[in-house]
Amino acid sequence: MSRALPSLEGLRYFDAAARHLSFTRASKDLFLTQSAVSQKIQALEQELGYELFYRLPRGLRLTHRGERLHIGVDQALRLLGTTLHQIGDEELSGTLKVRVMPSFASKWLLPRMPSFNQAYPGIQLEVEADLSTPNFNSDGVDLAISCAWTDNAKLSQLHLFDDLVYPVASADLLARLEIKDYGDLCQTILLHDSMPHAAYSTNWDAFFSRHSRYDINTRGGCSFSRADLVLQAACDGQGVALMRHSLCAKEIANGTLVRPFPEVMQDGQVWLVHPSIHEDRPRVQALKKWIKSEVEQHLSQRRLNLGS
Repeated sequence: MSRALPSLEGLRYFDAAARHLSFTRASKDLFLTQSAVSQKIQALEQELGYELFYRLPRGLRLTHRGERLHIGVDQALRLLGTTLHQIGDEELSGTLKVRVMPSFASKWLLPRMPSFNQAYPGIQLEVEADLSTPNFNSDGVDLAISCAWTDNAKLSQLHLFDDLVYPVASADLLARLEIKDYGDLCQTILLHDSMPHAAYSTNWDAFFSRHSRYDINTRGGCSFSRADLVLQAACDGQGVALMRHSLCAKEIANGTLVRPFPEVMQDGQVWLVHPSIHEDRPRVQALKKWIKSEVEQHLSQRRLNLGS
């Protein structure tokens, strides 16, 4: 009578712990807590009826049975991964779930998506607008467009571009005001991102500090929870906004918004992130190729419009 096999999940946890010889490092690899990995390994040992690791003060060491099991598990997982890739990714078809910063999704990615759909009609993009860092192991996310680099060797991280920020206002508003210096902004309403410490938000105090202008009162004005709402308020002539070029490039190009000052400030980065094990998947490669092409066009147009 054949013995029932342990769960695939338990074997994946064991593989990670055996490779790192540490529950802590394995938990980072799996995007889980250390206690969750430790409990899963303990349950696997109970199911098998023997210990897989020696728990030492400075880490783990595989038992003789653990060493033998890891050889087989490593080979089996590699074969399974290769087979799944061959079956699921032979064609440029299927779904890709992409997590994107909300305002970046609405103002940068969304207007460009028709060209991706035309180039890859068999791939369905599922865009999830969310600022939080994805758990690629449990959230079902294939790729993420993020504003920060992560210290994780298991992730492939492509730097797309450094963003620029600068004040903007509607042409109608600027026609009614005489703004020649940053100090003149006190005569109008400043539009704020209400999450000033979020990684991809903008902040008037930080902007003026970078320009050594500590005399300008930034209190008051209107605050919004998303940058695309700040942008819409600026387009409507409700005040002066501090915007990222990636979000307002279209409005600057068509004249809806105007830059009252020539200076721009480099601030913020945009990254494309996905698990390294997905690097060779055709769908992932297709999206990366398309995004890099769109970024090249974005930066070329930016140099034309801003000289930066």
